[in-house]
Amino acid sequence: MATAVVSGRVDAQVKARADAFIRAAGLSSGDVIRVVWERIARTGEIPDAGDGAEQFDAAPDSLERLGELRASFGSCEDLVSLDDNQMRDMIASRYA
Repeated sequence: MATAVVSGRVDAQVKARADAFIRAAGLSSGDVIRVVWERIARTGEIPDAGDGAEQFDAAPDSLERLGELRASFGSCEDLVSLDDNQMRDMIASRYA
């Protein structure tokens, strides 16, 4: 499957808050963007930000695939609280 890069600009504070929720859910911003774009491609409907979060619900098949992906990585609860240096140390210790 060929891929393409999608980029956009978001207020820095909005990004920081959203990133925290996304990481806590065990996802990446790329996962969220992919789900939204897949839904638009499947339905032909563009979510209206004024309609609330229910417009951004992923398709059941996309959610199922994301759930399977999350399960394959195991628990990430301990990783969410790590800062960048702690994460680097943990990764480095696996290859020492």
